[in-house]
Amino acid sequence: MRASIPTGETMDLGNLPEYWRIIAQEFQNLERLPPLGPNRVLSARSFDESQAAGPRTYMGATRYLGVARDNHEALLALLQHHGATMWAPWSLLRPTFESSFLAAWLLDPEEGRERRARGLRCEILDALERRKHRAVFNAFPQARNLVEESEKQWENGSLKTYRAEAIALGRSFDRLRQKIDVTAELSKISFVREQKQFSPFLVATWRQLSGFEHGFGWAVLSGSDRKVEVNIPGGIDAQLVINDESFVHAAKSTYFLLLSACRLFARRHMEPSRH
Repeated sequence: MRASIPTGETMDLGNLPEYWRIIAQEFQNLERLPPLGPNRVLSARSFDESQAAGPRTYMGATRYLGVARDNHEALLALLQHHGATMWAPWSLLRPTFESSFLAAWLLDPEEGRERRARGLRCEILDALERRKHRAVFNAFPQARNLVEESEKQWENGSLKTYRAEAIALGRSFDRLRQKIDVTAELSKISFVREQKQFSPFLVATWRQLSGFEHGFGWAVLSGSDRKVEVNIPGGIDAQLVINDESFVHAAKSTYFLLLSACRLFARRHMEPSRH
């Protein structure tokens, strides 16, 4: 085990800084979106939010875009002040990718009912994860009564509301509580379908970023250059350096999703659905 060693080399980012400039501009555009009510904007969002589960879609999309923005800006700070180390830059791209995908997945359908169903689904999945977290404390006898009381409140409150909204949307609650399969859903997003043969690259990027997030050896080898190799018993001792081209490709795929999600949010806010 040894600490990272600065190489003194400058990373070749290509035109990635131009992506960063456009991303900053897109978030500024979102910040300037006018309030719907006072301006009487007859948009997809205004219609969605007037119906069952509609607000959940846009609360979820706003949160996911916030997650993406925070991790993206943390990546910029990391590269500037810490450098392009082997793991951390990739691990900041991963939540940016996932949350950008989720924001886009929520807002993509042209049918408002489907957008609202997806918003409800994300809310249900969020609540179920909170429930799992809370259930862990059943291991402590002094906390069991509090956990049971919280569970009853949830069942008589939020859970009832979720079930009622599922009925209003004509959807099965059991279907809505199923996890979202990122690799399966990526290829179904409209702006991904429009880019011929782009879906496999997005799925490959997702798997590579997840590999970095979980500390898999194959991932670091796929995104690295070997600078020095020394034979040792049973293998080699290698100095690995981040591969500029591999990282830039992963970042551009991630930013494609993020930019698309930002623009989709603005369109849903300002324009009616296109059907």
